[in-house]
Amino acid sequence: MMKARKGGIAFLTSFSLKIRPFMQQIIAMSAAPDKGLLQKHLDRIRSSPNETLLLDGGTGEELFLRGVEDDRKIWSATAIVNEKYHRILEEVHKSFIYAGSQAITTNSYGITPGVGFTDGEEVKRLVGISGEIARKAATYGQESVALVLGSLGPQVESYRPDLIMKHDDGVKAYKHPIEGLYPFVDIYLAETMSISDEALQVVDALSNFYQSQNQGEFTKHPLLVSFTLRSDGKLRSGESVTEVIPKLIHHAFEKRVELIGVLFNCCEPEAISKALQEIRLCSTTHCHLYHPPHHSKQCATTSLSEQTSTSQPPKIFLGAYANRLTPVHEEWTLESSEEAQAMREDLLPDEYWREFVNRWLRNKNDEDAVGISLIGGCCGIGPSHISFLNTKLNYNQ
Repeated sequence: MMKARKGGIAFLTSFSLKIRPFMQQIIAMSAAPDKGLLQKHLDRIRSSPNETLLLDGGTGEELFLRGVEDDRKIWSATAIVNEKYHRILEEVHKSFIYAGSQAITTNSYGITPGVGFTDGEEVKRLVGISGEIARKAATYGQESVALVLGSLGPQVESYRPDLIMKHDDGVKAYKHPIEGLYPFVDIYLAETMSISDEALQVVDALSNFYQSQNQGEFTKHPLLVSFTLRSDGKLRSGESVTEVIPKLIHHAFEKRVELIGVLFNCCEPEAISKALQEIRLCSTTHCHLYHPPHHSKQCATTSLSEQTSTSQPPKIFLGAYANRLTPVHEEWTLESSEEAQAMREDLLPDEYWREFVNRWLRNKNDEDAVGISLIGGCCGIGPSHISFLNTKLNYNQ
């Protein structure tokens, strides 16, 4: 009896692995991305610098608060690999939607070769599960109630520009999560990029994916790219944001990838304030923005738009979603970290709004402000923060 039972379990496990891709296709068809909802939000935030798209907060830290094990090896990917945590993950997504998030992010960030997921097909399968769970959370009946952003994280280590893959290897690695997320997401989000080439790898991988598809009924999802910053407001690589933004915009345009926004995340909010100040003072970046400041000074860098005589790429939105972590050491790695990074005590919901988010937004009486259109939070920013931001944003409109 025991032997027969083991055989039955093995059969069911094998059957489950074979049937799962088929079930994902069924779910994708029944709860597919809503083009109308995406267009509605894009039209709205284009229409005025006072309009915002409210993102979610840090999914990983919220998972751990709700009982998901943090083994310091595969981090939040535990909630995908271990099926018993799938319901908790869905609840986390829903908690952000209930708090006011208009977009949630798939829990696919940690499914990378850097932590041991080296089988491309396995990566594709696992990120597909993350997309499936997020899409389910964002769907009420047959209606999408929130956008789903497909997270594409660093393939080796967060915060480490010195450890990124060689360009061609990175492009090949990003191919698998891009394919796995495609049926479930509205927008791809390359996040916590620490150097411009890491973002360019995503652009090239996405371009290759689109070129390989039958263009008949195929929909190209747009792309958001978010960079993590040093305390001085520069990328972790030392690159200036005002140099990287036009470089990225024109590369995406040449590769026929629709880049719709550049954001800053997983860093101190003070660093984001410095980056936005640099953008505000650099007029050569303003031609690329939907909502630039009305008055600014000339910066020293030369805009790529001045070097290009052909048609120009579309404008982009700016966004920000800081974390609540204490400063992360420049040589940090997940493998070497014995415990979770400590949280700051001075970024409660009202403080995050008052000291940072409210100052990043375009105030009606401050025409020199840079227009931030996408707002949210990263590690340690929970549903209570998002709820507070939602209340304030609605009140200020």
